[in-house]
Amino acid sequence: MGGWIALAAVLLLGPRLGRYSKDGRLHAFPPSSIPFLALGAWILTVGWFGFNVMSAQTVNAVTGLVALNSLMAMVGGTLAALLAGRNDPGFVHNGPLAGLVAICAGSDVVNPLGGLIIGLVAGAVFVWTFTLTQNRWKIDDVLGVWPLHGICGAWGGVAAGIFGATALGGMGGVSLVSQLLGTALGITVALVGGFAVYGAIRFFIGLRLDAEEEFNGADLSIHKIASTPNLAAGQDE
Repeated sequence: MGGWIALAAVLLLGPRLGRYSKDGRLHAFPPSSIPFLALGAWILTVGWFGFNVMSAQTVNAVTGLVALNSLMAMVGGTLAALLAGRNDPGFVHNGPLAGLVAICAGSDVVNPLGGLIIGLVAGAVFVWTFTLTQNRWKIDDVLGVWPLHGICGAWGGVAAGIFGATALGGMGGVSLVSQLLGTALGITVALVGGFAVYGAIRFFIGLRLDAEEEFNGADLSIHKIASTPNLAAGQDE
């Protein structure tokens, strides 16, 4: 839901200034901090086991299968992103998150091998769709929120209906048709709601910083503090 709502927001916001030339060519904008990217990704990765396992809501209902499937999907996502992304640190650190996103829907019904496959597909799908959004579709989703949470989440919803079947070693009690319908309904609600809410915000308030504020960055323009030492030193001067 969050990933597809983000897609509506990104489309209404538009690309960053200078991201694409008039002839459609992509201009590379390097990430502000690889260490911060890695730190944020691994904080999420570690925390994922807390909320995914405890989504059972009671200690008595906790199952080790959810933890094991989360681990296997994380491994699959990491390996796939490492290979498909050709060692790019942005892909490598988002790969485990892609696997963890995808396993949430079926973490209590698929077997660990199914969890690994779900993670492998999610990691590869993230790299592929992130590249497409930036290069071909000209959707400037800076953090890859839609490919990571939206598309990998949708894959996870469908995959629960596939690998949760007893014929593939799953626990059963799931239906591929119901997973497809539920996933499609979630996407529809998210897109309609996202365009309605962010469209209203853009109309009445506005979504973008002005050109000078965007050049300086939201850290300085809104919060009046820089996120990196070199910019902070320049601000002090």
